[in-house]
Amino acid sequence: MALEKSNQFDFIMSSRFVALFIIFLFCHPDALRAQEPSVSTRSLPTTFPAGTELQSQCLNCHKYGENHHPIGITPANPAAYPFPLYNGKIMCLTCHTENHEKGDTNLLRGGPYNDRRDICFKCHAEKEYANINPHIMLDERGKIRSMNGRSICLFCHSAIPNPAVDRTGDVRFRADVAFLCWRCHPLMASPTFFQTHFLKQPSEEMGKYLKEKEQRMQVTIPLVPRDRITCSTCHNPHQKGVILYGPSASGADQKNRLRLQGGKLCIVCHNFS
Repeated sequence: MALEKSNQFDFIMSSRFVALFIIFLFCHPDALRAQEPSVSTRSLPTTFPAGTELQSQCLNCHKYGENHHPIGITPANPAAYPFPLYNGKIMCLTCHTENHEKGDTNLLRGGPYNDRRDICFKCHAEKEYANINPHIMLDERGKIRSMNGRSICLFCHSAIPNPAVDRTGDVRFRADVAFLCWRCHPLMASPTFFQTHFLKQPSEEMGKYLKEKEQRMQVTIPLVPRDRITCSTCHNPHQKGVILYGPSASGADQKNRLRLQGGKLCIVCHNFS
């Protein structure tokens, strides 16, 4: 019996290996081709076939679109850049590795990291962020503040929103919402909460319930693309007076910036009756 179980285990593991290997070759069909070890990191050797546009290859499986760090851009000082560039540009594999079997969280290059922000400060100067509070958006006259000659809205948004007409689906961000938050905030939620809520998609039934409760409680509970939960789903990062639409303004300057207080937030999504 023990031998039989062992054989079953070996078969399962071997099947898993074959499946992973097939997936690997789907993304990296030239994986078995020898790589030139002398090539510099300015054009890092890779198991992707020659001429492959790396962003598209990753996005075959990872449908993030505007998500995560901006890609396809050339850093100000490429020669001093600590991570590999592809044709001189930041791409997906600049910060991530190809090895899905290694087990590092999010395949971050150089990981694992105790604080996920540690990888950010390999390229960005931490002190430049220390004196910036993007949640304070209004000056003493109630006007939108400027930072380094630009609207503070552009700290997170790729285009300045129009609070008079814009709603959740109209605003555009420089990167994924959570990625923007993590520039300053470490992961603050408990691991259990994080695993059960972050980037989870509400069921169809919950989605209908959520829409009804939004209307009834006059609050906006925004989701990111593909109807997923993120930081701003529960937290309103804006200062009071910035957003004009009442339901979307809920939670501004409130405790923990929660969109609703006293447990009311939970019942917008969860039907406990």
